[in-house]
Amino acid sequence: MSTFAHPSNPSILSHVQSTWDYIRPNSSIYNHLLSDIRLVAATKGRIIAHLDVTAIHTNSKNILHGAVSGTLCDWAGGMAIAAETGLQKTGVSTDMHVSYCSTAKVGDVLEIEAWVGRAGKNLGFTGFEIRRGVTTADGEKGPVVAMGSHTKFLLFGQTAKAGEKEEEMLIQRGNAAE
Repeated sequence: MSTFAHPSNPSILSHVQSTWDYIRPNSSIYNHLLSDIRLVAATKGRIIAHLDVTAIHTNSKNILHGAVSGTLCDWAGGMAIAAETGLQKTGVSTDMHVSYCSTAKVGDVLEIEAWVGRAGKNLGFTGFEIRRGVTTADGEKGPVVAMGSHTKFLLFGQTAKAGEKEEEMLIQRGNAAE
């Protein structure tokens, strides 16, 4: 069975892969759970990845652990922010919502898709779906395993551009004078 060729921008995909390569060595949880994740497509503000479910991804019932879905939400939101903004430091989580819709087992392939709804100066808002099975050649997507949203504070570990920083300082001074 052939799979769908997701639209992708090679330079954005390269940037997202570079961001993932930058982040991965500094995160033991990402190294443990997501070491085999494969980025397959990226466009402005959207990424698609595949992950083979193995025993380390399952709970005592031998199905996908909810913590893995939460980790994928966190990871995919950050990678979508990288695809949208061009940033390598994708911020820190301020809010995550995960709805568990179905499950997966060892041997299944997950398709993770994440997108940016909005990225402002300070916050980025993303959505995601984790599906069982990869999109088929005719574009049919597999059943949703989990879906949700993720909000990130974007300036963590980086500074606003000089002009934006001056504007923020002027606004703060104006508010202090009132």
